Amino acid sequence: MKNGRYINQLSFILSMNLNLEEYNPWTKNLNYGIDRLFNYPEMVRAMRRKEIQVLSGIRRCGKTTLLRQCIRHLLDQGVLSKHILFIPCDEPLLKLKTYEDVHKIIEEFSINKKRIYVFLDEVQVINGWEKYVKGRYDAEAPVKFFVSGSSASFFRKDVASYLTGRHFFHKITTCNYEEYMRISPKGSLGDYLEWGGFPEVILEQDVRQKKLILQTYLETIIQRDIIDRYNLRNRKQIEDFYKSILSVVGGKAVVKKLALQFHSTERSIVRLILAGLDSFLLEDVTFFSHSLRKNRFQPSKIYPCDIGFTRLLTGRFERGRSAEWAVLKKISPAQYWTNEGHEVDFVTRDLALQVTYTHEVSSREFDALVAFRKIFRISGVVLAISKTEKTESIEEFLTKNWA
Repeated sequence: MKNGRYINQLSFILSMNLNLEEYNPWTKNLNYGIDRLFNYPEMVRAMRRKEIQVLSGIRRCGKTTLLRQCIRHLLDQGVLSKHILFIPCDEPLLKLKTYEDVHKIIEEFSINKKRIYVFLDEVQVINGWEKYVKGRYDAEAPVKFFVSGSSASFFRKDVASYLTGRHFFHKITTCNYEEYMRISPKGSLGDYLEWGGFPEVILEQDVRQKKLILQTYLETIIQRDIIDRYNLRNRKQIEDFYKSILSVVGGKAVVKKLALQFHSTERSIVRLILAGLDSFLLEDVTFFSHSLRKNRFQPSKIYPCDIGFTRLLTGRFERGRSAEWAVLKKISPAQYWTNEGHEVDFVTRDLALQVTYTHEVSSREFDALVAFRKIFRISGVVLAISKTEKTESIEEFLTKNWA
């Protein structure tokens, strides 16, 4: 019996190694894609530290590319390729289900190596991964882990429960405008505001193909990261809900109205909004106030994770709303404020922002900032197309450093 188990385990390891070879072709000259690592300096600084690196974000936003660029950085720092192991946990051919499957691969790979770097891509499919990684960390095993996944609450729950004090968390999004210009140096702000920041969409020149890519992404996210993950029914109603929400940039999520609109219960609507946030398909901007009670009773504003989805679903290009989305991507997280007819688009810790894609700025934009400053003593800025004595340029704001 022991020999039989040994043979089965050996067969498993050999088959895994054979399938993994194509995922581990590491050389310095390999094409690692257009650099996005520059936008995550904290990730670079922690590269050689023992803490676990956790990357989480919307599907197809570039998490795998960033993991590969971490590998390139390690190679540049003198780490040998034979000490680097990349495991695509959701690859069907590998048939990985539990942490024990992963452990067998890592143990066999680490033989005769003092220290290894292990990259677990889409780790959420591995049952018990968080306990395993924590155990290896606490045992001071010579393994540095990088893990990625596509669910916000999944990482919040598991990281909070098991990895507190042992990890660095990095939220990965689609490209901001600065990253867009690196990927597409001949591009323009107009193109970015129209089609958004998914890397594959940026690189595609044909409009029909851009739409096809976005359509595929949206269908996959709704099906795999929402419907399948939460065991939801009535696919058509769920698709209609998210398409409606994504079509209105910065719309307020009034649960009672949405329940009436979609012939559903308020509880179901809340669940769908939370699922959209959890999958990173949606981003919420809550109400700004020093009163917790006021915060609780004001609806959140909902933005798409990427404006490309809005362009796909509506067929329209609304520059003003797109500019709001681009600014939010730059400053997120943020809140909004409204009072007695005045509304401020975004409020951060020390700045209030109005976003208007026009040359002729309405007085109401300035009036809202004045009203806000009287209450909270936080300075405000109006972002417009052009820089003037009273306004700042949207494009310049999107490319300047933000702390």
